[in-house]
Amino acid sequence: MNLNNFGNRLKINRNKQSQEKDVFVEFVNMLDECWAKTNFLHDHLKIDFYNYEESYYSIIEDLIYLKYGDEVGALILWYVYDRFDSEGNLQKLEVTIPGKDKKIYTLKTALDLWNLIDKINKANQNNNL
Repeated sequence: MNLNNFGNRLKINRNKQSQEKDVFVEFVNMLDECWAKTNFLHDHLKIDFYNYEESYYSIIEDLIYLKYGDEVGALILWYVYDRFDSEGNLQKLEVTIPGKDKKIYTLKTALDLWNLIDKINKANQNNNL
């Protein structure tokens, strides 16, 4: 057993908020990458794993809804599955944050998604006070 690399992936974060953000961004990036690979296999190599992977995606989607609720869960899944149109163009998203006017967002990265979710959650907390 080689312990030379022990702890190389260990992350020490300043606080719970930054740890949650880091895990969220990594999770969304990994899910997005898995979805891109599934689509590449289907579209370019004509290998169809959709039926095989469907139950895995379903489990992941259910866990997202359990953790984040319906509104944020739907936003996360939109980011992964639907933020690009059929021609590969980044879609814009119209969002109404409680207490604010509608605004158009372009979510290029999982960090952009995190920041929008953070705004929504903060606005919801302020409305519930």
